[in-house]
Amino acid sequence: MVSNFVATTLAVGHNAVKSILFRIAGLCLQVGVFKFFALIASVKNAFTAYLMFTEDYIQRTLFVFSRGFTHQAVIVFSFTILLLTSGLYDTLLWGLDSPGYVSLKRNVTASTLKDQLLRRPGYVVFSSTKPEDFDTLDRHFADSMNGNLFQSHLNFSLTGSVDLGKPEPVPPTQKFNLQKNIGPRIWLDNEGFSVSPDTYVTTSSISNLERKEYYICPWVPITEGESASWECSFDNIHAGQFARTPLGQPEIHWDDVTDQSYLSEYMRPNREDNPWSFLGSGGDTAMMKQMFTVTKGRRRHTFLENVMKVSAVYDHNQPFPRDSVHDLVKRTWSLDTSQWDDPYITKITEKIRHGVSNNTSFQFGSVQKSGNNTVLQFHYEYLNLVATESVVIFSLFRISLINITIIRSETLPEPVKPLEGCEHYYHNRATGGKVYSTSCYEQGSSNKTGARFFGQIDSSSVLVIGGTLGDGSTNVSSVALNQKGFQWVANNTEKLDNLVLSRGYIMAIDPGLVTLETSRVQAAMSPLQVLLVILPIIFCATIWVWLWLRVDPHYSNSLLANLYATTNVGDTNTSADPGYIQTMPDVGLVKKDGKVQMATSTGVFIHNHSETVGNVVMEHRQTDPRGFYTPIQNP
Repeated sequence: MVSNFVATTLAVGHNAVKSILFRIAGLCLQVGVFKFFALIASVKNAFTAYLMFTEDYIQRTLFVFSRGFTHQAVIVFSFTILLLTSGLYDTLLWGLDSPGYVSLKRNVTASTLKDQLLRRPGYVVFSSTKPEDFDTLDRHFADSMNGNLFQSHLNFSLTGSVDLGKPEPVPPTQKFNLQKNIGPRIWLDNEGFSVSPDTYVTTSSISNLERKEYYICPWVPITEGESASWECSFDNIHAGQFARTPLGQPEIHWDDVTDQSYLSEYMRPNREDNPWSFLGSGGDTAMMKQMFTVTKGRRRHTFLENVMKVSAVYDHNQPFPRDSVHDLVKRTWSLDTSQWDDPYITKITEKIRHGVSNNTSFQFGSVQKSGNNTVLQFHYEYLNLVATESVVIFSLFRISLINITIIRSETLPEPVKPLEGCEHYYHNRATGGKVYSTSCYEQGSSNKTGARFFGQIDSSSVLVIGGTLGDGSTNVSSVALNQKGFQWVANNTEKLDNLVLSRGYIMAIDPGLVTLETSRVQAAMSPLQVLLVILPIIFCATIWVWLWLRVDPHYSNSLLANLYATTNVGDTNTSADPGYIQTMPDVGLVKKDGKVQMATSTGVFIHNHSETVGNVVMEHRQTDPRGFYTPIQNP
């Protein structure tokens, strides 16, 4: 409660407003101090002390020392100290800033800030944290996902609120046929346009001067039209090919005809700026979240892909690391520890152990469709990487989990246009909504019959997480997959997905569909500061009114007003009630008999008769006789 009273919470618009308010409070306090001591002087009948209030510090000092320890000297001394102190009141108010400003937040659509979008926003966000940094992960990812998007002076944050739109998948145009690589897919039109996980994830081709070898682990249907699985041991010479291929590359099938000619394409990570090009291969433990779009003609479809890869390395010359492999299989199976006793987990571990028992490598996995919008793939690999055909350097165990979900389907006003002309089958390649190249010459001299432009694939927004999940270069399973990091990522999956989609929609779809929270720093005051501004004003007004109504007016008016009222200038009759002078005559200095006197056009300032003064008890009595003189004339 106290902290809220001291904290800055009340916006005032500008520091100039604060400065004016603080200065008013300081001035009111000084005036209040003056009037308060005038009240004290009136109570003590210390009119001389009251007159000293308007003198400079030197005169006041001389007065204090000349009077010694008397009540008038004490009044003047106390007044001087408090007046000096009250002059620092506005500085005190500035010192109470905590912190002195507030951040005014409001939600806007990103389209309202489109002119402040960077010319080339960063479509990739790469996060690499250490296991001990989990306490700061929320702030770290929030800052990372907000970075490299808008101009640096804009203070904003992604809320994760996106109007995603509606996905529009269609029924399959081909029957489930694993012999032709027609497995679980997300179908997009009646010509066979579709997206799937990598259908060649179990295929290897080795070609050199001496020989050419192919390896294919056949897929076996589990549920017709819905899922398939594979399980194979294979020669170690193919392990390197599998290890070098980045996992989690979506495969785009443009139509049924070209698909049978092996003209499907992959959403490959750009080696120039996407860390997944190397983290997705080899033995790292990492995760990628990617929003990508595929466009054919006027139809554009938006997808979200999640890929997690867990790796560990082992000494091939040591016995099979069953406990370590089992631990990784178990912990990636489910975050619910009650499911870790599932017999199928042990069965998978035993499959892997048996698959490599004859000095071979092994792979096991499945792909399945979940409804019409999602395709899932999981893959276990135990790869014995060789230097030569018979010499294994080390063993690499990998678990990969892939989820591809269609998010949005839409019809564009105009069909997508090729970046360049080409005599091959080809497509545009884009990142962050901007086309940067085509695949024109990647097909080489392959069949050009009917060659045409397919469309466009765009890696719109990518989040790559390395380090947080673990270190894939170790043989210790608890380090290879850090459970705390895995738990955090799993618990925050939806939040991270929405942030990835927010960035992607801003860059590649429509920024008007994304909500941002903008904050603007504005000068502000705390309730305590407001109170301390109001109190001096009330204090000043109260003392002033009290003096005006209840105290001898000589103590509430200036020396000039008192002098004018009590010296019978122009036969005035205001000596008992000095106040503001409505028509102020000119006051001049005249010389007579070698003396200088103040005078007006109606006469000199003449004191009351000496017999009246004689009735006044004064601490220091000193009078000078005045004689008649000629009045000065106003010009």
